[in-house]
Amino acid sequence: MSANKPELWTLFVTYLKIGAFTIGGGYAMLALVQREVVDRHHWLDEKEFLNMMALAQAAPGLIAVNSAIFLGHRLAGWRGVTVCVAGAVLPSVIVILLIAVFFSRYKTLPAVEAVFRWIRPAVVALIAATVVRIAKHIW
Repeated sequence: MSANKPELWTLFVTYLKIGAFTIGGGYAMLALVQREVVDRHHWLDEKEFLNMMALAQAAPGLIAVNSAIFLGHRLAGWRGVTVCVAGAVLPSVIVILLIAVFFSRYKTLPAVEAVFRWIRPAVVALIAATVVRIAKHIW
């Protein structure tokens, strides 16, 4: 690990990029985290990175958040945890808020209502299929 301690702002912006540019989450973000944390900033070496990702995957929760907790704490204590986690989740929160605003504004349009009439049965079918698949293994 590099001897220099990063500024909190740098930690925040790094995980903001990771949160904003990772489509698919989880394993899709590994390359971007490695590029930022190991190659660009040199906060961890390859072995430390692999250990961090193993811990992030083994712990309950989102891999991006778990890695943000690990790295933030390692580099800047609890303040580092706070800024890394905030950076990692802020892009998703913003997107969800925009969707909520859009949905609340346009939910009464006939086209939107029609789409949701088709989505509801599909969701029920997906849940039912999962229940059946799990039930087969129980009995």
